[in-house]
Amino acid sequence: MADVLCFGNLQFDVLCRSVTTLPPPGELRMIDSIDFALSGNAGNVAAALGRLGINVELAGYSGADVVGEQFRTMLSAMGVGTAKLLRHPTVSTGTSVITLSPGGERSIIFVNGANELFDLDTVPDAWLEQTRVVYVGSIFVLPQFTGEAVGRLFTRARAHGAMTVLNICWDARGQGIPFLKPALAEVDYFILSYDEGRQLTGHTLPESIVDSLKVHTRGNVILTLGADGCCVDDKAGLQQIPALSVEATDCTGAGDAFAAGFSAGLVEGLSVYDCARLGCHVASFAVTGPSAYPRIPPLTEVKQIGKPFGQMSAKR
Repeated sequence: MADVLCFGNLQFDVLCRSVTTLPPPGELRMIDSIDFALSGNAGNVAAALGRLGINVELAGYSGADVVGEQFRTMLSAMGVGTAKLLRHPTVSTGTSVITLSPGGERSIIFVNGANELFDLDTVPDAWLEQTRVVYVGSIFVLPQFTGEAVGRLFTRARAHGAMTVLNICWDARGQGIPFLKPALAEVDYFILSYDEGRQLTGHTLPESIVDSLKVHTRGNVILTLGADGCCVDDKAGLQQIPALSVEATDCTGAGDAFAAGFSAGLVEGLSVYDCARLGCHVASFAVTGPSAYPRIPPLTEVKQIGKPFGQMSAKR
């Protein structure tokens, strides 16, 4: 069985660069490049973990189409297990079309495709046995991933001895904390960005965001702060961890890379502080170019950056 089992969306990204305006209906316009990439919250996290050398599997749906088959080949080449990435017979793989302006700003249109149909309540208990970390992303994006459904999955995962990690997306419909409460009650590590935390709580100070979320969360809250690193609620109180100084060129997927590094730290038995520090290190590689995972090196190389990582036992 895998050390980390990832649930969430897997997307085929069509990246169009550079786009300032769309051509009028019926007309053509040449752009600099069109590239293709594996993406999605769970896809990015699993790929990053595979590149780190962590034993990881991706669970969910792709379409029974050429894109889904190519993704299996790509994931397998990165060391990601795909036996639990099921083929949906009638719905295509999730796809996004992304236009990038000359300054790097992104506009995205997408379809969830087969991702929408994956039901967490149908996950067999056998998938959760001997799994050390169960990661769930794509909350607020996939309709089947409700707070109740994630909470039930986490309850089963914890009964099998797994640690649980939750990473959310932007709450476009304003469903808020009430929607998340059942999942938060069963999660060991809740990771979210500053903007997501500000939206959920209405607070602007990181410490106020974390304090507001702690009362609903079973375990630790980890708030990512972009170029300022992250802050972690642990036994020593709220601690800020600085980001590494790098020249960031594309921050898309940085949160997924952070979640991968954090989850890798759990597998390694690190403290929550060192898990978050490892997450910052992994994210620093991700932001130096397009896509979240291609520049991420093996874990041994990441851990050589800065002061040594401790060997405290992770919270169970």
